[in-house]
Amino acid sequence: MNQNSLNQKVELYDPHPGFGGAVVPLPKIMKDLADGLNGKVMSLETALDEISLTAKKSGGYTRLVEEHEFIAFGYKEQSGREHFFRLIRYKKQN
Repeated sequence: MNQNSLNQKVELYDPHPGFGGAVVPLPKIMKDLADGLNGKVMSLETALDEISLTAKKSGGYTRLVEEHEFIAFGYKEQSGREHFFRLIRYKKQN
């Protein structure tokens, strides 16, 4: 990822529904954040910064999955079991 990609304006959309398929539901703090970002336009860097701050507070981490244009959230349980979610999608703006 280069700085130009991070400066790219994106629209955030399709937040995770908070349930379904996963062994555990998406933590509420992350669900609320994704819902609040839905429809917003900002730089990809700003989106990652906002999401990362909340992810760290909840004991997790974020990953940018460029090839599928989404931002992911993940965390590990004390047992070592890891959970990984597609938190919110993004589309590049012109």
